[in-house]
Amino acid sequence: MLIKISDIKIKPGRREAKPKSAEEMTRSIQALGLLNPIIVTEDYTLIAGLHRLEATKKLGWTKIECTVSSMDGLQAELAEIDENFVRTNLSHRELGDLLLHRKELYEALHPETRQGMRNGQTSKNENLSLLGAKSFTQDTADRLGVGKRTVEQLVQTARDLTPAAKKVIRDADDKITKGAALRISRLPPDQQEEAAVRLTISPPPPKKQSTMDSETLLT
Repeated sequence: MLIKISDIKIKPGRREAKPKSAEEMTRSIQALGLLNPIIVTEDYTLIAGLHRLEATKKLGWTKIECTVSSMDGLQAELAEIDENFVRTNLSHRELGDLLLHRKELYEALHPETRQGMRNGQTSKNENLSLLGAKSFTQDTADRLGVGKRTVEQLVQTARDLTPAAKKVIRDADDKITKGAALRISRLPPDQQEEAAVRLTISPPPPKKQSTMDSETLLT
């Protein structure tokens, strides 16, 4: 549903949006529109999508598309993502985007596990002790049966690639490997698309030397 941006509340103490990420998100939304709604609680407190919210403010929007969700709703959405993990035909790019969204939902449900909190430990709330909550990376690695480093790299790639570079990688099918996509994501945003395009161009076959050239070299 569309909600007035002025009505959306941000909890005190929440980490501020990174200026670089907000600027990149602004360019993306300006070019492609808002692809994924932000998530808010029933009283319009922001759960996920801070950079998208800041980007729309920069663009002068007065309303933004929101998913209004209870914690039960977030659990259901998280479960749906986990079901998608069983698909064997997911590309590394698709899996990275899925994990990035899972991270957003998981840390909304378990805010004590966000980076910067003390070892993922907080005091007890009224109903549940959160001392045993795993980090997103550990929980996801356990579910996928992969190493934590693999999860971190997939999320980093999905988070840092520009929309233009993602499109090139998507259209290239298997020409750009997971490792190459990670390296591209570490480049400055204005260099990523060109780097991705270069990897899609097959190098020309080596020039065959003529018989005469070979004979000349031997004399």
